[in-house]
Amino acid sequence: MEAQKDFSWTFLQILRNLLTNPRSLQAGIIIFAGLFLADLLFRSFFKTFSDFLEGGDTEILWAEIDVGFAPILWLVFITLILGSLTIVISFAAEKVPKLIDLYMDHWPSLFFVWFTIALYVHALTIKLMAEMQMDVRPSLILNYNILLPLFMIIGFPFILSILYSTKTGKVIEQLFGSIQQVYLKLASIGPTGDLHPKKRLKWQIHLFETTNQLIDLLVYVPYKEPKAQIIEGLGDLLIEYLKWKKDFPVSFFEVTEDIREDISFKTLKGQFEDIEKDRVFYELKNFRVISNAFISFIEAGEFDLSTLCVDQVQRIGVQAVELKHDKMMDLVLIHLNTHLRFALKHGRFNNEPRNLYNLIFHYGKFVQSLIEHRDLPRVKTSYGHYLFYGQAIFEALLDAPSLAFILDTLATEMKKGLIKMYELHWDREHYFEQLKQFLLLDNLQNIDRGFAFNFFSKNHGIRLLHIGMALFFLENNEEEWARLIAKDTMQDYDLLGKETFHKTMNTIYARLQFSGPTFWEDTDRGNVNIYYSPHQNQINVFREIQNEYVGMQPKPAKVI
Repeated sequence: MEAQKDFSWTFLQILRNLLTNPRSLQAGIIIFAGLFLADLLFRSFFKTFSDFLEGGDTEILWAEIDVGFAPILWLVFITLILGSLTIVISFAAEKVPKLIDLYMDHWPSLFFVWFTIALYVHALTIKLMAEMQMDVRPSLILNYNILLPLFMIIGFPFILSILYSTKTGKVIEQLFGSIQQVYLKLASIGPTGDLHPKKRLKWQIHLFETTNQLIDLLVYVPYKEPKAQIIEGLGDLLIEYLKWKKDFPVSFFEVTEDIREDISFKTLKGQFEDIEKDRVFYELKNFRVISNAFISFIEAGEFDLSTLCVDQVQRIGVQAVELKHDKMMDLVLIHLNTHLRFALKHGRFNNEPRNLYNLIFHYGKFVQSLIEHRDLPRVKTSYGHYLFYGQAIFEALLDAPSLAFILDTLATEMKKGLIKMYELHWDREHYFEQLKQFLLLDNLQNIDRGFAFNFFSKNHGIRLLHIGMALFFLENNEEEWARLIAKDTMQDYDLLGKETFHKTMNTIYARLQFSGPTFWEDTDRGNVNIYYSPHQNQINVFREIQNEYVGMQPKPAKVI
């Protein structure tokens, strides 16, 4: 009974949209006008056509041609087409509730349905005219001998194409395509153009409803491929939006009351003035959608999809950097930090580092983009965030010891950023500030000394990366900074004691000496060895510098 109810409701919805949708009515007018003109045109050529058919000894008895069956035949075809549409859309709409609206805006579907209806009306008119003893021969031949075979040829392929177009991937493409159409329409108006309030409301609602529809698909669809298609598509669309945004009319960024009531904005009631001023309401909507998807994926253990979410935020951020879109860069930083917080909470509860590992990699790619464009304030802020999350990870180690590797990942991204800054010849004073941040990563606040001893005597990753950075400096004749790192290692000497310190350093030097650029196992980031340094020839030089500082140290405190 429920299925019959859904079927009937869908059929009525199709009929209602067919008879009330402006685009559908336009298609109907075009088809009926075209058929009327085709009938008139065929009448003018009918004499030639008739003579051709009756050539030779052939005689056609036009009066004996039966016209009574045609309306019934066309009625069957109408029922078949509308019934097929109803069945296909009914099943597909269980996953995509707005599918009816999609087809009511799909020109080929509208034209075909109205073409079928027009031919039925044409056949019915022929029958009535024949009963009134009117000459219907031209219309009869056009309908039965030309249009009917044509319809039979294209009718079933059309039904199959509709069935094919309801595949999840195709529906997603249509949804994305409808969003792109709004972008193009907005850009065609121009920044100084006049956007009618009704159009603004219509397009804003369309963008938000379509985005919500895509997120609904993430919930309903069980397969990873369409989920990945949606996440990547949202990233691509937002990048495209940023490129077109400068051409949009200014009034488009005024947030309408309907948009303020969107579920994503329920907690932002007092911030709409700033959102309108910054012109980021649509970006904020998409970021919130991606954040919700990210949380769902990490809770479901779908690491690849959660990583894909962060990748889109990073890609959008890189585009914002290239476009010098300050507000957007700030939004990207905020949401990357938000993702980090969620991933850290999940990692601590589940002792699972994978999401954090992938996330920090993408965070680092965004920071490198900032470095390339010499955005000192945001780079400085990002390095401060690295330290903040490093401290948070240290505090989580008692609950989730596997997160220790994430500290090495943070150090790796900081090191990569420092190398990039050096290659771009950043101001030395500013560079020195970020280098000090890098060295502070293992300077813990309010950490028990015994815990610190146990941790650093077993986990050498951060210090190994520090020394790898020192080798880079020595290779580039920057002994001053290499000495700074050597001096920083004296904290380990004080903490670990002489014997453990030298044992730890020998282990680090051996790893630097013999490790290659690749690892013998695969990870989400491939088999790149994050600890590798190509400057092994500088190890002995650094060891000598370090020994100088060791010789200056007082006897270390005894570790209890």
